[in-house]
Amino acid sequence: MRVCFYFAVLLLASSFGEAQVVDRIVAVVNRQVILQSQLEQSTQIQFLLEGKPLEKITPADQQVVLDQLIDRALLEQQIVTNSMLDPSPDEVAARLRELRSQIPGAASDQQWQTMLSNYGVSQHDLEMQIIEQLRVFRFIDLRFRALAHADRTAVIAYYQEKFLPELRKRSAPEPPLTQVSGEIEKILTEQRVDELLNSWLLALRSQAHIRKLPIESGAAVGATP
Repeated sequence: MRVCFYFAVLLLASSFGEAQVVDRIVAVVNRQVILQSQLEQSTQIQFLLEGKPLEKITPADQQVVLDQLIDRALLEQQIVTNSMLDPSPDEVAARLRELRSQIPGAASDQQWQTMLSNYGVSQHDLEMQIIEQLRVFRFIDLRFRALAHADRTAVIAYYQEKFLPELRKRSAPEPPLTQVSGEIEKILTEQRVDELLNSWLLALRSQAHIRKLPIESGAAVGATP
């Protein structure tokens, strides 16, 4: 039987004969599908966290989010033992509090719930995305952290060639290397992890079967009907 790549019918029809809700497929990553509803929810959450109004969502924004979902799918397919990477409820709650603190107007629980409702997402939706992201972040950390360690030569070079010149531009005090070496090492390690991850994602994309399909016209959240 030929698989239809354009539609995945959700089982939302009741015994009373209600109309079925059709959820389009917007991408296939190897054998994993990404649905329009997943794309829309991820876009809504991203705009919520960035404090951007929904009416500003464009097709270009959704394409960016779709590429992020494709990369995440590729990484998730590399994770063999999910349970070992699952964050604890306390870690999820802490991350949620951190994200909330960065969003203007989300201080009180009432304001937060109103904001979630306005963006068409629930706190459970956001918590599930946090779990997925933390799991992937842990996987990336385990795979690349040891390879990305910055040696002392690199730390000294960064201090002399980038750190001090930037401070001098602002006429700021110049701390000794011993005081900031830990901070610099962290910066260099993060940069190296990003480089390794980007190279690996390019390799995964080149080896994977990825099919992107048209996003339904006018389906972008916030679009004017």
